[in-house]
Amino acid sequence: EHIIVGAEFDLSDHRPSCHPETRVNISGSIRAWMHNLVRKYKILWLNGPAGVGKSAILQTITKTEADSPTSILGATLFFSRPNDRDDPQRVFTTIAYQLAVIYPSYRQYIVRLLTLNPVIVKKSIQEQFKAFIVQPFAIKELLAGSHDTILIVLDGLDECEGDHAQREIILLIAKFALQYPTSPLIWLIASRPESHIQDAFSEDAVQPSYTEMQVPADSDEGRRDVEKYLRDNFAVIRKNHWRSIPSSLQQWPSELDFTTIAARSSGLFIFPSTIIRFIGDDNYADPTSQLKKVLGDIKSTTQSIEGNNPFATLDALYTRILSEIPLDVLQTTLSLLAIHATIRSGWPFADVCNWLGVPQGRAYGALRRLHSVLKIPDPENGFEEGLEAFHASFYEYLLSPSRSG
Repeated sequence: EHIIVGAEFDLSDHRPSCHPETRVNISGSIRAWMHNLVRKYKILWLNGPAGVGKSAILQTITKTEADSPTSILGATLFFSRPNDRDDPQRVFTTIAYQLAVIYPSYRQYIVRLLTLNPVIVKKSIQEQFKAFIVQPFAIKELLAGSHDTILIVLDGLDECEGDHAQREIILLIAKFALQYPTSPLIWLIASRPESHIQDAFSEDAVQPSYTEMQVPADSDEGRRDVEKYLRDNFAVIRKNHWRSIPSSLQQWPSELDFTTIAARSSGLFIFPSTIIRFIGDDNYADPTSQLKKVLGDIKSTTQSIEGNNPFATLDALYTRILSEIPLDVLQTTLSLLAIHATIRSGWPFADVCNWLGVPQGRAYGALRRLHSVLKIPDPENGFEEGLEAFHASFYEYLLSPSRSG
């Protein structure tokens, strides 16, 4: 009730990690900051536009760190507005819970705190931060001497509900980092460079507390990484669907087709990853036809449109995916998407079906063409799990008439 369920890095198997041998430079720079015992800054702000792969980078880093015998990982919180992981009131209770699982002395402190003051979980985030972070790690110094560094990861801060809450979280952490430099806590925060977040990090009270790394949308490394991701995954598709790809095709896709897709990705990993899921979807089992559809949509996306919408190519892909839905189930599909794109209540899939009066069998049929953009729970898990978008940009597309029509 008082924590954000599913926010930990290892609780969502579908959450993407970096493809092997990609994002090597920026991942190395982040790890160097993490393990630098004489680091100047206690906060690292990783920022970049939507779809560039920030979450995949942090998922990979946190998993690698968690598997290390000398791990410094304390807590992780992967925000997701479409998947109902965005409540600012539960940010520091979630962090406290995860820290209590790992550190016995902190667990004892939390048990005593909640026994004496159980309503702390309902207090303001300022009061919670003081109780869960400042008191144990700065005033009482519970882990002094035993742990030099404890890493806390906040991914997708821009998806936490409310601009004011996002700013307040930044200010609380920055003030703590500057006021208590000997605390073992370091903070890795990732977000889009939204204007209000940039303004918060630009404040005089915040600037001395952090260092910044950017994940640009169209860097040389990003383009190389996208090409490697595409080549490796096209090889997997060809291996898995060898019966569907004519043996006469010595190279599939052709170098021209490959270059077309890679170039239009513009370093945004969300585009090639969605394409790979769409082309390799077992519900179609026809990669060559799927590839032709994608290439046709890319070629029809004009430069003039793209100039007004940097996500024009991605939007064309989303439009293509939705156009594959059979007309006889389209209304059911749109009703299901409307619930999850607007209410986003975290409803179990079975409950949504009951509320709409749609038999579950029909609902699953209505979503059959959307496995490239949605994680759809198996029927046996539908009473506990809901639909989840692979990326927030899909719901943003659905909710923007100028993008989805």
